[in-house]
Amino acid sequence: MLEMVSIVLFYILIVACFIRAVIRTSRGLHILQLDGYKPGRYLKWVLTHIKNCFEIIEVVVIVGFLTIASVFSNIQTNWFFLAACSIWIAFQVYKIVWRKKSAAKKPLVYTARAKRLFGLALALLAVLAAVLVFSVGENRWRISLFLFSELTVPILIVSSFLIWPLEQLINGAYLRDARKRIKTLQPKIIGITGSYGKTSTKYILHQILSKKYNTLMTPDSYNTPMGICKVIRGDLLPKHEYFIVEMGAYKRGDIRELCHLAPPEVGILTAVGPQHLERFKSIENTARAKYELIEALPPNGLAVINTDNEICAALADKTDSVPVIRYGVESNGVENTSSLRLRAHNIKQSDRGLTFAVTDEVAGTTEITTRLLGRHNVSNILAAIGVSLQCGMTLNEIREALEALEPVPHRLQLIAGGSGVTVIDDSFNANPEGAKAALEVLTDFVSDKDGKKVLVTPGMVELGEREYDENMQFGSEAAKVCDFVILVGPARTAPILDGLKTANYPEQQVYVAKDLAEAQQQLAKHLKPGDVVLFENDLPDNYNEVF
Repeated sequence: MLEMVSIVLFYILIVACFIRAVIRTSRGLHILQLDGYKPGRYLKWVLTHIKNCFEIIEVVVIVGFLTIASVFSNIQTNWFFLAACSIWIAFQVYKIVWRKKSAAKKPLVYTARAKRLFGLALALLAVLAAVLVFSVGENRWRISLFLFSELTVPILIVSSFLIWPLEQLINGAYLRDARKRIKTLQPKIIGITGSYGKTSTKYILHQILSKKYNTLMTPDSYNTPMGICKVIRGDLLPKHEYFIVEMGAYKRGDIRELCHLAPPEVGILTAVGPQHLERFKSIENTARAKYELIEALPPNGLAVINTDNEICAALADKTDSVPVIRYGVESNGVENTSSLRLRAHNIKQSDRGLTFAVTDEVAGTTEITTRLLGRHNVSNILAAIGVSLQCGMTLNEIREALEALEPVPHRLQLIAGGSGVTVIDDSFNANPEGAKAALEVLTDFVSDKDGKKVLVTPGMVELGEREYDENMQFGSEAAKVCDFVILVGPARTAPILDGLKTANYPEQQVYVAKDLAEAQQQLAKHLKPGDVVLFENDLPDNYNEVF
């Protein structure tokens, strides 16, 4: 009877452990997907979230069980195994039912690739479970099954490597099909790259050109080979005259690959800076990677380059393979403004948007009014104007399009919050220049005499060796503007807190939240009508300190 009960409990335990392993595998798959299915990046994430990936208490208890079962050979094995199974079933059920459930900012999407990887991982887990069940005879050693749910991380990493050749074959077929479609449809392709500003420039240019031409742009941050491939195969149609492609990179060669997929005739280089320095390792590598777009242009192509950025100015000077339109803002101290084809001047900013004058050497001068916020958007608008003029639009047509320009989502987007609170949503991928501009926008907002200016931020990431200094400087600048600061993530925002302290910012006006949910709870407690809240950056789920 006792042996029969032990067998039943053992199989219940197998089911419970497998269900929990499936749940933990799906969570790992989510992080792997956010990191572009790169096993190395996932392993790095695991090492920085080791407490979240492995239940230390489980390992300790299991080692204890095995020790007792091995050392004390005269123990009543069935009774011991029965007790161990009962305890572990209860623990697994508790972890399954009462596990922390938090809404993901970008939920796991079960794409075909995700399903293949998930299926392989589950198959390997099933094989492992079978081995543990049928190859081990004695009950005291069957307790090793208790470690089953702890093996999901290595199983997922192994699965990623095993399935990699198949994924490369599938991706290769998709890419060949996309290149064939590009050759058949022959749209005029405009490539945009830069350390920052490329997404905003893409949206601005798309809205201008769409007033006169059938134009398609890559949506959101579809700036990788497979993302762009998906747009080409699914959205690009014969009617599209212009195809605006945002081109992202994490290493040298990435943009060259994108240009092979979607050969550009026009290339915009917005800026070179420390964004993603963690991956590029040096500014020089970043510059070389971004310049691959200009190198890929045909002899009859056109390069549009922001010469307010010193590195980009140097790249423009060395470009002799294609014509170059240089653009910049006079107030930024450009020494030789006569070298600029396009320049902006008389810039005025308010909480209603931007007004400034644009002078083009050929088309003349016009006054621009737009609802976009942030002086850095003047540069993005100039890039779009340069290309639009080249595409046959007049300054008047461009000016009218800019007057009707919709704010770029999550980039200094003004939102009327509830109860008279104003929200400035700048939650997409902050960088040092953008963060500085966002604080300038917050400064320009005039509330009633009791209104507060509130900052909510997790700081900036992927800045490599400059990350601490840039975030500390951000904190120092925020101290000059903000009446209350909510930092999201104690460890990651420590440099911002140091910057606030250096500026003698009152401690009672800072709150450090463990996650965004807690930050929003604090906002609800502190906000009142007339307040203005700036959300500066919102890190994806794989950067959460609490997982």
